[in-house]
Amino acid sequence: MAQECFVSQSTLSAGINKLKQGLGQLVECNNKNALFTPAGEKVVEQAKYVILSAYDLVQIAQQSFFDSQIKIGVIPTISPFLLPEFLNSIKQKYPNLGVSLIEDTNQNLLKLVSTMELDLILIALPTNIPEGVYTHKLFKDPLHLVHHKNRVNQEFLDKELLLLAEGSCLREHVLLAHDISNDKISDIKCTSLPTLVAMINMEMGVSFLPKMSIEQTVSLNYPNLVVRSACQKTARNIAIACRDNHPNKQDIIEISNLIQHK
Repeated sequence: MAQECFVSQSTLSAGINKLKQGLGQLVECNNKNALFTPAGEKVVEQAKYVILSAYDLVQIAQQSFFDSQIKIGVIPTISPFLLPEFLNSIKQKYPNLGVSLIEDTNQNLLKLVSTMELDLILIALPTNIPEGVYTHKLFKDPLHLVHHKNRVNQEFLDKELLLLAEGSCLREHVLLAHDISNDKISDIKCTSLPTLVAMINMEMGVSFLPKMSIEQTVSLNYPNLVVRSACQKTARNIAIACRDNHPNKQDIIEISNLIQHK
């Protein structure tokens, strides 16, 4: 038996004695045979399971990130415009990589990525970045003033400026770029860009919209809306973020390079 275990007889005997001390009588031995007790047989079955589980654990640890699953988070004012091509590119280049996806605000996504509940997030800057989170700017997304063609006034009227509801980073970026008094902000609080555009089209007010959304919605579907040129300070930066010490940080950055913006 010692030879089958690739150890000396003295080493095997010492190991059996140590098991006896810790687990009780598992083996009955004489000069010719060694038999497992009923308790010993149960321990052997459990030991086989533990060994196989340990092997599986090693296999999981050595598995390529591109054969696992990536958890992605994205803010709603980005997802309709970047995700379709991004996810399709992932599927084509990394067919074995599963993808899970959630939409949420900048700050909620940053909390989730900082605790590694998400691997990669798509956010808009500027925003407060928690310690230990790596960010990389992808491109600048100008914010254009959009209004109905019937609008004649050049200055904001009272309650004319339509914004997304509080908590939206787009709302924060507009207010950060412009010194706008509260009396100019509409009481209508939209929760999505499509609703915001529909309100502008109904002449309920004006708003600042990201260039990426204008290209795919306003320009194609709303001929009565006018898009004004964006000033330099009215813009947001689209960025990716992940944990700075994420074990697959370089793989995540490689995947983020698939994000394309025309």
